[in-house]
Amino acid sequence: MSTRPRTTATIVRPRAQLVAQTRLVAAALILPIMAAMLWFAIPRGTWPRVIIAFAFVLAIYATGAALLRAVSIRLDHDAIVERGFFLRENRIPAKRVASAVILDVYRGASSETSRQLFLLDSAGVLLLRMRGEFWSNDDIETVATAVDVPVRRRPDPVTSAQLRAELPELLYWFERWPWAGRLAAAGVIALLALVLIALMSPASLVVS
Repeated sequence: MSTRPRTTATIVRPRAQLVAQTRLVAAALILPIMAAMLWFAIPRGTWPRVIIAFAFVLAIYATGAALLRAVSIRLDHDAIVERGFFLRENRIPAKRVASAVILDVYRGASSETSRQLFLLDSAGVLLLRMRGEFWSNDDIETVATAVDVPVRRRPDPVTSAQLRAELPELLYWFERWPWAGRLAAAGVIALLALVLIALMSPASLVVS
């Protein structure tokens, strides 16, 4: 599909409701835990630690939310510029993009699907990926048609297992090896549990 040269840059950003959703999830996960920690920490005299930990978590969340708002994809007349979560810019010359793949992936065991876009070079190397969890279908279509390349569309949705079997080189490591992702999540939960135990332990030991 041919497109007319753009005289001004087009910028697409993640779904507007994404920040609100993360805020609700963070509140649902953090507030009950912190409330329970305070309930047990006040009699032990360790509540200042819990307050400091809560402030630290809030600072991390605020930083993450600000970084999320800065994420964007800019469509220039000769390039696609991706600004990632950590503010790193990935500039992709338009002439390097050789093909685009669009497909719908089932979300877990449900019948709902999420659209995904892959931009590839002539050797099949992934240049840019957009996932429907973060980008709207309209934005995905905008980026797919921003350069004059063939767009391959899979007519039927695929499962995550099919995607791993057919296009493993285009996926993140935790998608290629789900068990590794689960182990990493279990490690984070175990570390969090150790931190919670330390925060609720007595503030000091009496030395005779």
